Amino acid sequence: MATRKRVIEYDGATGGRLDTYTTSPFSSTHSVSTAANSTEFHLLDGIQVTESETHPAWRNRKTGSFKGDLGGPFYTQKKYAEAFNPAPVHLSGQTVDKVTFTTTRMEYEGPMLPMSTSLMAWPPSSESTDSQLAELGATAIARCSPSNASADFSVALGELLREGIPHLIGGALSTFRSMTNRERRRAIGSEYLNYEFGWKPLVNDLKKISSSIVHSDDIMRQHERNSGKMVRRRYEFPESKTSVVSTARSGVSPWTNPSGSTLMNNALTNKGTVYRTHEVTKRQWFSGAFSYYVPPVDGSLRTDIARAVIQAKKTIGLSLTPDVLWNLAPWSWAVDWFSNTSDVLKNWTNWAIDNQVLMYGYMMETTISKYTYTFVGPTGFKSSDVRPPDVTLVIETKKRLKATPYGFGLQWDDMSSRQKAIVAALGLTKS
Repeated sequence: MATRKRVIEYDGATGGRLDTYTTSPFSSTHSVSTAANSTEFHLLDGIQVTESETHPAWRNRKTGSFKGDLGGPFYTQKKYAEAFNPAPVHLSGQTVDKVTFTTTRMEYEGPMLPMSTSLMAWPPSSESTDSQLAELGATAIARCSPSNASADFSVALGELLREGIPHLIGGALSTFRSMTNRERRRAIGSEYLNYEFGWKPLVNDLKKISSSIVHSDDIMRQHERNSGKMVRRRYEFPESKTSVVSTARSGVSPWTNPSGSTLMNNALTNKGTVYRTHEVTKRQWFSGAFSYYVPPVDGSLRTDIARAVIQAKKTIGLSLTPDVLWNLAPWSWAVDWFSNTSDVLKNWTNWAIDNQVLMYGYMMETTISKYTYTFVGPTGFKSSDVRPPDVTLVIETKKRLKATPYGFGLQWDDMSSRQKAIVAALGLTKS
């Protein structure tokens, strides 16, 4: 992939000017001190690095037609100082020497920051690794696959046979009057769990199964109509946002340059605190197109059996496939808490039974990681109403991971001969 870079220059106020006016009974002077602060603000310059492939065929594509997977992996990371108040601030202060009757007045015009930029760290990128995105991609495929069953009768039946029918609602409260307060609390909690994790899932399963049986012909006809066609699907994970506040520095005053003691109120100097807020926003989604094959009726016993298996799986989820056996295992939920084994097995089932493949598939992520520096407390300047603006440093990362026709994490060389034959028949090549 080609790599491109560009610098993102900080465009806020950088130069500072300090005017000093000294007046005595015998003379009057005016001096000027300036600071370009170019080195200081150069640390707020950002950069963007992009790694991508060129895809000339994408520009010439026709809307509504599919000429193969024209995209590819993509990565870009942008590091920049988010726009805050770019205008210079104005500070002033005055002192009088009671012995010499000399008055000194200072006027400052320039930038003010919570603290020196050399002390401001950039945030970590917080992006997901390719393996983490591949795992999410497998989960997304499992959740939006067109081969998914309308109802999960096999798992529901297996759990019912293993665990039995839930207790009758209200059974634990039949002797409520004779119970102690502790027994009543326990009985109420037991009834709640019996409803939430017993009757409620069972009723929902029965509703789905009943609806699937009533509409089984329509479900199967729709499934057959889409056989061999491109079925687009998109799945978006819930957006995640985190925010953590920590102390960056304490016992400080805001940064200015040049600076002068006449501007300061010594009683309030170095009494402030700089807080750092780390915010991470992450958006992850999958976009792809599926294709699967349902054999048409030809009168052969083999085709009739294959169609019956597909129909039973699609309409009410009646099958004894690896993903069903996994979900029926009493300990599988604990493993799925830390991994996506059930999703991988479900995808494998769809690949095997429905001859399902991806015409194209991409797992994408946008991550925005921010450090915001905020000054709190007395500034120590005599111009106490002037405060430094927050400074926010941002690292924004965008990633796109490309799938093979059989999902994420599988390389072309890892495919079986049957998988390669299906890919070739559909015209899906490495290009």
